[in-house]
Amino acid sequence: EIIGQILGVMGMAATCWSYLVNKDKQLLIIQTTATALICVSYYFLGATSGFALNIVCVLRNLAFFFFNDKEKLKYGIGGICAVGMIVLGVLSWQGSVSLFIIIALAVNTVFLSLGKPQILRISVVGTSSSILIYNIFMFSVGGILNEAIAVVSSIIGIILFYKTKNK
Repeated sequence: EIIGQILGVMGMAATCWSYLVNKDKQLLIIQTTATALICVSYYFLGATSGFALNIVCVLRNLAFFFFNDKEKLKYGIGGICAVGMIVLGVLSWQGSVSLFIIIALAVNTVFLSLGKPQILRISVVGTSSSILIYNIFMFSVGGILNEAIAVVSSIIGIILFYKTKNK
């Protein structure tokens, strides 16, 4: 369990590092690394739904990395990954708590494939809040911190976008 907590905190640190990056491909590489760390942390914490679904997230991120310039293909990849998450979520079912992460990651994948930052920020407030609840139930310290930071930074991003837009 200690290894899982350490990997989760490392994943959270990598996610925070990704907020400082401006290049799309570099951001996706760091985010994929963070997701992989969180994924393995879930394995050590016995959070099977989080583990299984984050494998799909890693594969999704890699697909988006390689097909970033092909918008229509990204929509298809997003749809396939969302369906894959639902199927894996059912197969890795841990009770009703699994619904929080299954729905959140499937919805997040669809919004991520759209490639519209402001829509993604708005969706992250809901999806990360849902994953935060899952992390509380699984007692993933890194996951809790990661999703709490994601919610706060998304809200800040939404506010800054609207302030800039209204000037």
